[in-house]
Amino acid sequence: MSVTPRQRGGLPGDTELRHACAVFSLDPTEARLLHHRSNAVYLLPREHVVVRLAPATPLRHERAVTAIAVTRWLAADSAPIALAPMPGDQPVVVADAIVTFWPWRPTTPPPGPADLAAPLRHLHHLPPPPFDVPRYQPLRRLREALSLDSNRPVPMLTDDDHAWLHEQISHALDAFTTTDFPLGTGLVHADAHSENLVRDGEDWVLIDWDQACIGPRELDLVASLPDHFHTPEAERTAFRNAYGHDPTQWSEWRILRDITELHSLGSYIRLAPDKPAAAQELNIRLRSLRSGDRSIRWTAVS
Repeated sequence: MSVTPRQRGGLPGDTELRHACAVFSLDPTEARLLHHRSNAVYLLPREHVVVRLAPATPLRHERAVTAIAVTRWLAADSAPIALAPMPGDQPVVVADAIVTFWPWRPTTPPPGPADLAAPLRHLHHLPPPPFDVPRYQPLRRLREALSLDSNRPVPMLTDDDHAWLHEQISHALDAFTTTDFPLGTGLVHADAHSENLVRDGEDWVLIDWDQACIGPRELDLVASLPDHFHTPEAERTAFRNAYGHDPTQWSEWRILRDITELHSLGSYIRLAPDKPAAAQELNIRLRSLRSGDRSIRWTAVS
């Protein structure tokens, strides 16, 4: 029996998009794919709506429910820092997909470091949400992806790579659970970078709250840490200055960098069988991590 891309762990596609739009009474005609990494993200140009489709797993359902609740709460704040979802009962579950719907907003002119720092600073001073939010579980998505890969007829990773990654996960979790974080814990976005900003009126607000959780606030400052994307030091410094805190002055900052870089492998492990660019980037990232060569530049594949 043949194995479909979805069974190999790929993302939902056109069929799931059409079914979800029918449930939500939207027109998917002329839908345009915007991103294809951890989610399949489509723009409905006739509706001015963005549709996010994720694999139908318990983790992704939990994240979608959290994203809807958190953004509705934040958007009602006197100084909104999140884009509210479209009105209606969300998320929508169809076949192999967990689907959420969002208003389209522009991203031009491009945001600068201070534009990302401002909503994060506001977020980190808010009281806890009046509803339950999952606690941060480091590397849960990577562990899920490794389990998926192990069950493929032809895994993308070697047995040695699997063993090495499980060892790194164990070391990272041990370090995380014994670390005290200077900024304390609270509601965090947990995937804060400039690609997740859109302009809502005169304000820049955050989108893509799928990883929102209760966790150490330093998680939202990862964009200011030296990493494999080789972000210019001037941009990292501008972000730190705008936020008002430099996490690199904390002796344990590499714990979050390492967790974040390991976490990034999860999407590429899922997509690798059916997306050559993802398979190539997975190989680059894994080899650079295993060799410790930080001169190797990573590139986001959408």
